[in-house]
Amino acid sequence: MSRSLRMLTCSLLCNLISLCILISAQSASHDFTEADRLFQFAGQLMEEEDYYRAITEYKRFISYFPEDKRVPLSRFNIAVAYKKGGKTDLALEHFQPIPTDFEGTIIAEKAAYEIGITLFMSGRYTDAETAFSEFINHYPDSTYLDSGKIYLGWSLIHLWELDRAADIFSSVSEESSYYPIARALAEEIQGDPKLPRKSPVLAGIMSGILPGAGQVYTGRNNEGLTSFVLNGTFIWAIVELFNRGNEVAGILLGFFEVGWYTGGVFGAVNNAHKYNRKARSDYILDLQNRFPLPPRE
Repeated sequence: MSRSLRMLTCSLLCNLISLCILISAQSASHDFTEADRLFQFAGQLMEEEDYYRAITEYKRFISYFPEDKRVPLSRFNIAVAYKKGGKTDLALEHFQPIPTDFEGTIIAEKAAYEIGITLFMSGRYTDAETAFSEFINHYPDSTYLDSGKIYLGWSLIHLWELDRAADIFSSVSEESSYYPIARALAEEIQGDPKLPRKSPVLAGIMSGILPGAGQVYTGRNNEGLTSFVLNGTFIWAIVELFNRGNEVAGILLGFFEVGWYTGGVFGAVNNAHKYNRKARSDYILDLQNRFPLPPRE
């Protein structure tokens, strides 16, 4: 091969290599621009509270760019979007794998905290108590630690474990902005608060002795009067039937009276439990009015 031909071949190879490098660089630049554009668009939809379109775009981003470092945040934002869109179960379904899948990251920490918040806000206080206990144990240095303790304490209040709640509130750091409320709450719920209460046993006994009396005892005056009149009427009718020699009709009516009578007794017991639950609910509502929950992070 002549020298000139060798030089031409070498020049062509160099140009080909340069072209390949340029195409590769342009392709990488295009990929980065597209990923950035798609991620920003999903974030814009979140800001506009168009949560379901945002979910679609975040899922598209994860599908197109599975190795992008923003994938964990995208998965977290999908869960947040479901939560803000009112789909609590779907939000939990997407939050729950994140602490394991991205262990050791701030996204894992925030997801663990959000699991507790989501459960608490949906009224699942037993599950919230478990979630916040695990969060506190797993992330003792978290910036959300004291907020998590406040929500854990409130979960225990709803479960009527007031002594445990007081202990949790007392463990809030003195440097925390939540400390004044936590200390006040601990003092407020220490010991058994003197709430109005009705005895279910006494309510049942009273209705057993005098139909309707248990209902009146639990504040259900109209219900008590109705029970008294119905049972009294049935008993009077049964006695009259037996006095007239109509034993079969008396026995049949007596069968129904037994149902009314026992129903009244159990109703009085149930009313006492309802009264006590309402007293607790009113007490908790009063606490929430006086000691507001911390803002959701």
